Amino acid sequence: MDFELARFKAIKYIGISKKSEYEVIMKLKGLNVSEDIVSKVIEYLNELGYINDLDYVDSYIRQNLRMQKYSIFEIREKLKAKGIKSNLIDDRIQSNIPDEYEKKIVEKITNVKSKTLDEQKLRQYLYRRGFNTKEC
Repeated sequence: MDFELARFKAIKYIGISKKSEYEVIMKLKGLNVSEDIVSKVIEYLNELGYINDLDYVDSYIRQNLRMQKYSIFEIREKLKAKGIKSNLIDDRIQSNIPDEYEKKIVEKITNVKSKTLDEQKLRQYLYRRGFNTKEC
């Protein structure tokens, strides 16, 4: 696959929704694009600002703050799966997520799940989801 076609495919892929650099690389590799062309396409997309892992992490965290569904641990793991470096994730989580975030979610989950689960099973459920049950 030549550079122009790979660039077109990458732009089409990130046009649907924001993607991390790693996700774009994996998509291009899945299309059997050579390493040399992949690196040229990634460089091109970075120059234009089409992919930016810092913006991606901030956007992902803001989205999850609005949904109030995932623990900080779950957010961190989902970002790692998207190829984001741990130090970037930890830095952005520290600056973007308020301290009371997990407490609100635990209260929300507890109100719903306490009707069907006893206290021990509820604590186990929260622990599996990545919440620190001792602090909450």
